[in-house]
Amino acid sequence: MKSTHSLRYALLLVPAALLPGVVGCGGSNRAAVHGKVTFADGTPLTGGMVLFLPLDKENTLSPRGYLETDGSFEMATSQPKDGAPVGKYKVAVQPRPPAPGSNAPVPAAFDSRFSDFDSSGLVFEVKPGQNELPITVTKPGAGKAG
Repeated sequence: MKSTHSLRYALLLVPAALLPGVVGCGGSNRAAVHGKVTFADGTPLTGGMVLFLPLDKENTLSPRGYLETDGSFEMATSQPKDGAPVGKYKVAVQPRPPAPGSNAPVPAAFDSRFSDFDSSGLVFEVKPGQNELPITVTKPGAGKAG
């Protein structure tokens, strides 16, 4: 009887001993973030990326999401589509990079204020679970939108 009790106790301790390693790995506080970058008329921004700058001091990761041809994106931190740590972020949209082998910059199809974390006016809070982030940008020289 004593050995059965000891075995049960040992089996209960194994998951508890493994828990700190799982919690400490950093992946457990990530949440899925997806969205779409469009202009006010619904036309998608077809290239570039969405960047997050953490506002929480304990968060040192800066997730990013590459725009698909339909303007959609999924945020990633260390692996494709692995989400973003829960917390608050400033958001910026970067234009498409130059073509490989080209040194010429690609002109942004949208107002350059969206490329800067401070001037974009975009802030987003990632919460546990699924998160949707629609972003509306304006054409170069056009008025404010968000």
